[in-house]
Amino acid sequence: MCKRSHFEVGQFLFLNEKYDQAIEEFKRAIHDDAKDVEAYYNLGVVYETKSMTKEAKEAFTKALDLNPKHKLAEEHLSKLIGI
Repeated sequence: MCKRSHFEVGQFLFLNEKYDQAIEEFKRAIHDDAKDVEAYYNLGVVYETKSMTKEAKEAFTKALDLNPKHKLAEEHLSKLIGI
């Protein structure tokens, strides 16, 4: 399966509240392309939804490392760290 397919499957699973499976698909997308900003961002959203704060912070931070102008990742990270 190609990177984009893993990403799309991850989004589908997230929307259907299959969070653990979504995490695995986003990780696969990242494995296929370590610079996939959106995969890191979406992984962070899933972690945040599951109240996995440490993991969410790491995913949002990685997304911002790759794209410092990613507003949504910045907003989510700010919320998590209490800014």
